[in-house]
Amino acid sequence: MILLIAYLAIFFALSNGSSYNSPDHTDNLTDLNPPTNFRIVDMQFGVLTFAWDSNLSEETMTKFKVKYIYTEKYFDAAQWESESRLDDPEFENKFELHRGVSVRIKNVATQGVKFKGSNWTVMEIPPSGDPETLVSNFSCVLYNNTFMNCTWRPGKKVPTGTRYKMYCKQEDVEIKCAHYYTDLDGRQGCHIGENGIDPSEGVLICINGSNNSSPIRPYYTEVIPRKIEKNNPPFNVEISSNLTVTWEKPSGCVINNHCLVYQLQLTELDENNIEILHVKSDTKFILINANSLKRFSVKVRMKMKGCGESKYWSDWSNEAFFEPKKTFNGRIFVLVFIIILVLAGLLLRIIFRRYKIIMFRPVPDPQRKFKELFEEHNGDFQKWLGYQIPISKYDDCCTVVIEENINCAA
Repeated sequence: MILLIAYLAIFFALSNGSSYNSPDHTDNLTDLNPPTNFRIVDMQFGVLTFAWDSNLSEETMTKFKVKYIYTEKYFDAAQWESESRLDDPEFENKFELHRGVSVRIKNVATQGVKFKGSNWTVMEIPPSGDPETLVSNFSCVLYNNTFMNCTWRPGKKVPTGTRYKMYCKQEDVEIKCAHYYTDLDGRQGCHIGENGIDPSEGVLICINGSNNSSPIRPYYTEVIPRKIEKNNPPFNVEISSNLTVTWEKPSGCVINNHCLVYQLQLTELDENNIEILHVKSDTKFILINANSLKRFSVKVRMKMKGCGESKYWSDWSNEAFFEPKKTFNGRIFVLVFIIILVLAGLLLRIIFRRYKIIMFRPVPDPQRKFKELFEEHNGDFQKWLGYQIPISKYDDCCTVVIEENINCAA
């Protein structure tokens, strides 16, 4: 009896499974209707919320697992973006609406390993206004977590008197720029004051223009503050006697050290050689390859990398200078002394020749002047003269008597 009950249970289970995968149900997938009433239910700062009706019967929704496939493509793009699979008939996305965008949606029903998709339902969202009135070269810089400047160039064909306005949105907070300016190069800009931007959240931006003659095409974009942040330069840069460079993060910088990278510019002052050195995380660096006998300077700059990379380096810090210790070099001294002596000797020789100055007259050598006296007469002067000097008889020695008077006192 127990075996019979088990057999019947297995039979009914297999029969139910086979009926779920029966050709009758999969045939229903061949006529899957596409979505209808595809519409925009909300639009703010380029963020569009779409909704649609599945256009499927209750039976299909009950018997099959229904999902929706969504994709998009800008007018100036060649291919559709990657598809997204959605559970609900509603979807929100951000767009650069000034480029024009096409969006499409379709139904997909699955049954086991089999599935069937409907045709696409497409929506075109063209941009408004003349494309030649669209701003260009838009960019923003967030300065040290405090304020943000955004600049752009006016459209090529904007009518005279056109005024641009910039609007921002972070989360549910909307910011209307109140401080506009135009630089000497003709770029227009907007300044958002201190603490007006949260650096941890993306900023949706719309720039719209207005005049009394023709519509201006609005510009939509999103900026990520961390990617456009420009910090103040490091300070208190120093070089120790052992060639260790140290510095400090700028005041007010709340970014963790492991998110920062630094660059050092090492300049040899005598030869004007420049070398860029890279340092990650740390606020010190040992100049291993620097020559301690040369004069050089070091300056430092920084940016965020690793926790979301910024594209802007800070300005360079003030320079720190290294002067080598002056030590006496005996070899150099001797070499310089010899060079000075040689140059002085050459100079004196030129002067003496120029003015015929004789400093030391030579001592006469009798043998050179009177060769015959010394070579033939062996230095005998009388023989060399050819006669003898006669000796007078009065020159003979004679005895002289000297009388001595002695006076005696009485």
